Amino acid sequence: MQEETSIHKKRSWIGTIVTLVILFLLGLFVWRVVFFTTQIRSGKLNLSDLNFSQTVSTISKLASEPTKDEAFDVVLKNRPMLGNASAPITIVEFADFGCPFSRTSSFVMRSLATKYPNQFQYIYRDFPLIELHPLAQKASEAAACANEQGKFWEYHDKLYQNQDALEDSSFEQFAYQLNLDTGRFKQCFSTNRYTKQVEQDYQDGLAAGVRGTPTFFINGNRIPGSIPQDVLENVIVSVGAQNK
Repeated sequence: MQEETSIHKKRSWIGTIVTLVILFLLGLFVWRVVFFTTQIRSGKLNLSDLNFSQTVSTISKLASEPTKDEAFDVVLKNRPMLGNASAPITIVEFADFGCPFSRTSSFVMRSLATKYPNQFQYIYRDFPLIELHPLAQKASEAAACANEQGKFWEYHDKLYQNQDALEDSSFEQFAYQLNLDTGRFKQCFSTNRYTKQVEQDYQDGLAAGVRGTPTFFINGNRIPGSIPQDVLENVIVSVGAQNK
């Protein structure tokens, strides 16, 4: 009887220790996610400093629990958009048609928008770094002219696919290759119709803390730098599941 009581007490003690360890690890995980989230919001931490699971959990928290005081309103309804405007996730990308990292990220977003058309909204905004990419401003304006004819994304793809060979003559060539009304395109492009729109994107980006490309805003929370496709996919799926 005494031996059984001793064994029971020992098992109870072990169970208590295991429970305390689990609670400690859970608390540590939550603390780390909150810490990483705060650091990313403040711009003191890059995603490249985190491993896969840390990145997914941190971005998921940013997407599912946006903080009004720290989130930025960078959504404009008249900018190129893919996906579902009513979805629980809105991803805004500030990108530069001359930036190789923007090229990679934009094609990742195009792929995900095709795979998950109802689970998030993707909005493309311009942030041309003309000091680094002299034709970036003109490329953005040309894409806006193509958008008038309903072919922004086709023109977007052309610009990024030919990024390394862009010339002043490329913009009208792409319009011709995409079967746009070239006369209408030329009139739009030559009169700088969308110069102010592109400049507005750039100024809005600066005001929201954008300093390089690509920079993403997930439900208003700024995340600088490229985000791996598998990370974004996990976030889209997990946050979507929470909102079913």
